[in-house]
Amino acid sequence: MPEKVMVVGVGGVGHVVAATLISEKLVDQIVAIDLSDRNLKHLREKFGEEKISTYRVDARDFNQLSRLMKEVDIVVNAAHYSLNLGLIDACLKNGCNYISLTGGEELWIESGSRFKEMIEAHLKRDSEWRENRLTGILGLGEDPGLSNIFTRYLVEKLDEVDEVIIRDADTVEDNRFIIAPLWSREELLMSSIAPAIYYEDGVFKKAEPLSICEEYVFPSPIGAKRIYLKEHPEVWTLSVFLPKKVRKISFWYNYDGISADVIKALWKMNLLSREKINVKGVQVSPFEVVVEVLPQPLDLVDIPGYAGIEVEVKGVKDNSLVSEKIFTYISHREAYNRCGLNGTSYLVGLPAAIGVILLLKGELKDVGLLFPEQLNPHPFIRELIKHNIPVIFEERRTIEIKEF
Repeated sequence: MPEKVMVVGVGGVGHVVAATLISEKLVDQIVAIDLSDRNLKHLREKFGEEKISTYRVDARDFNQLSRLMKEVDIVVNAAHYSLNLGLIDACLKNGCNYISLTGGEELWIESGSRFKEMIEAHLKRDSEWRENRLTGILGLGEDPGLSNIFTRYLVEKLDEVDEVIIRDADTVEDNRFIIAPLWSREELLMSSIAPAIYYEDGVFKKAEPLSICEEYVFPSPIGAKRIYLKEHPEVWTLSVFLPKKVRKISFWYNYDGISADVIKALWKMNLLSREKINVKGVQVSPFEVVVEVLPQPLDLVDIPGYAGIEVEVKGVKDNSLVSEKIFTYISHREAYNRCGLNGTSYLVGLPAAIGVILLLKGELKDVGLLFPEQLNPHPFIRELIKHNIPVIFEERRTIEIKEF
């Protein structure tokens, strides 16, 4: 039976979600929520109003959203992660399934040393969702999202797991841009100057921002890049919710050209401070100025380069030390041809749309408030391939373990 899907935030990645679902026979109606008249008008002009209804609503107004949810089956949050907790409660109240493209950020941003308490609070919500036979998925984008799903797939193949390494290969091959934010300018800068966090031997460890890097060769067509250790939601959630214990988890991010050095210099010069200063009688924060001079992600569309993600899992399989990898990518120009956006927006939005499709097909039967690594990865990978996204597998056996 066709159902109704609400998409909260339809600029960028939310547009990808709506554009992917518009052709799905199982979707009867898309309810588009945004504060931007431009974003809503763009949807109506591109797809018509037969299958899309648009509402100019502040997504923080959960009372108004709740009224619109009463006839909705699935809600997709393509807006900010700060809306997660409010939308989770609204969906539970109205009996809606929920998918968020972001997830896990609230676990460390609001927790500090209270990570254990935050996990306990999450598990309490999870129990409520299970009792109500509802499905909520947090962080079903590219990374987090595909990265978690790929990790789960590889972990299932191993007898013992030692290390998980996630490498984001998003790149812009255009010398006009020193810093090219393929996603939120603000979040790119703030996450870059946050301490790098990795998990090792049961402990979350920190390193100075942009202080640990290495040269890494991604599969073709991306090739050699300099990647930096970085904080990211997967480091937190995978340490708790994978079905097998892992000794070490890390996330690495590609910074093109000299962009990492430039961001580090801006940070050291206090030019990424949010504190306002007086400039000729005007109060302004250096951070706001830097953000405004950067190109907007929607300006970075029909450009050379790729969005890509690789997951490597090391461990033991059939009495041998092995390294298993999954890599996927799309060029920005191919994504532009498909949806008018860059590859990063496309790879972030597509997994959430796939999650909706799998729920409607009945292929995603898990209930509770879940992270992607808690789900069966096989249907997701099959749907990715159906949507013409290459998924490349590699296995290397390094040492045979012998009994003495």
